[in-house]
Amino acid sequence: MAPVLRRPMFWLLAVATLAIAGWGLWPRAQDVETATVDRGPLEVAFTEEARTRLVDRWTISAPTAGLLERITVEPGDAVTRGQVLARLHPTTAPLLDAGAEAQARAQLSSAQQAERAATAAVDAARASVDAAGAEFRRLQALAGDRLVAASSVDAARERDTAARAGLRAAFAREASARADRQAAAALLANAGHDSPTAPLDLHAPVDGRVIRLHQQSEVSVQPGQPLLDIGNPAALEAVSELLTTDAMRLPAGARVTLGAGDATAPVEARLERIEPGAFTKVSALGVEEQRVLAVITLPDGAVPPTWGDGFRLDARFIAWRSDDVLRVPTAALVREGDAWAVYAIDGRHARLRHVRLGHMGEAVAEVLDGLEAGDRVVVYPGETLEEDSRVSFLSQRPR
Repeated sequence: MAPVLRRPMFWLLAVATLAIAGWGLWPRAQDVETATVDRGPLEVAFTEEARTRLVDRWTISAPTAGLLERITVEPGDAVTRGQVLARLHPTTAPLLDAGAEAQARAQLSSAQQAERAATAAVDAARASVDAAGAEFRRLQALAGDRLVAASSVDAARERDTAARAGLRAAFAREASARADRQAAAALLANAGHDSPTAPLDLHAPVDGRVIRLHQQSEVSVQPGQPLLDIGNPAALEAVSELLTTDAMRLPAGARVTLGAGDATAPVEARLERIEPGAFTKVSALGVEEQRVLAVITLPDGAVPPTWGDGFRLDARFIAWRSDDVLRVPTAALVREGDAWAVYAIDGRHARLRHVRLGHMGEAVAEVLDGLEAGDRVVVYPGETLEEDSRVSFLSQRPR
């Protein structure tokens, strides 16, 4: 045996065997993809469906029962204030007895008062627009000289937008009151007649376009039955049904990006208001959800010509934004008990490091503690990756 041990070949084979066994037992490096922690902008946003609707809509209704002549205007036709849109032949039966006539006179008086109040509201809304616009322009000029904060200019812009929306609403109420007064006057004009003296012409209360026809062919109609809608297709707003939990995250005047797929360029808009009453809606999965209606204001002149009333849109709501935060990809985050952690690169090893997070975006999260700019972290860590695992790098994940 001793001669064998003294042979060099024996020792070479022994060393080679031990080396092969050691190489097989030595832990192999895992291939990982990495990203670098950096500073940059972060948005917290969510997307919901939305639909357009007219800011102001006027519905022309039948003031009394009768026979409607065929309506000749078509959807999309331009109409002017005072233009005859429909003609109604009231029924030949006695229209009003003494009691109904007294009621009609009271309705006419009430409609006249409402029209006067609506006209006064228009004057007040005009004054608010003038004041808000002057304040906005003044603060804009001061902001150019760095004498006021940008937040003050933003607040003034929101007040100016709200004042303009209030003026549009006041015009709508005035037009509605005028139409009610005309309808009450037309009904009273037939008082005491066994047969109507003349057909009733129904006029356009404002300039606009025909949006929708509820009736077109000659047909008998009842009092209050809608006949057609008119409005301005270039003056649209959007509404979206939000989860109440999402709605509570939105600040006043939050930015909203509206898009219609690849059909048009996205439109930057603002959240005007969230209505106070929530409602229950069943999702496509059969889950009951509490939702609330959000109204979105589009800037003047920003409505694409291809959009119309009731069109479907995608609305991206910006709940929070900062231009400079410490960011880590959400793909690098792992749960460690009740806390968040990442695998940070230390030389050729992965070290489990706990982190404290702030706002969570779609692709990156805000880091409050635990990492520094320039640190490399593993993204999409597999289940086999552990503390102090040896790693080799496949690629650096781009921002």
